Amino acid sequence: MIIKRIERGKRKYVTAIAGLQAFDVDIKKAAKMLANKFARGASVSKSVEGKDEIVVQGDLVDEIEEFIIEEYKISEDQVAIREEKGGKKG
Repeated sequence: MIIKRIERGKRKYVTAIAGLQAFDVDIKKAAKMLANKFARGASVSKSVEGKDEIVVQGDLVDEIEEFIIEEYKISEDQVAIREEKGGKKG
């Protein structure tokens, strides 16, 4: 599973979670849980590779990692964190 911090302009970020399906997680339910837990917008979208991923507004990498490990009993060594630049300006 990969958690990515993606820069969307100068100080704006989104956090993307990819690969949850490998752990038999319903990603639509997971997106809704994350939106409620962190009071942020969250949606399911297609990644560049064409796979579903959850996109959450804001820089919440550490909080989301902790939540997913606790909620879905995924071990820390199965989680990779990445930084990505780019995206839309504005």
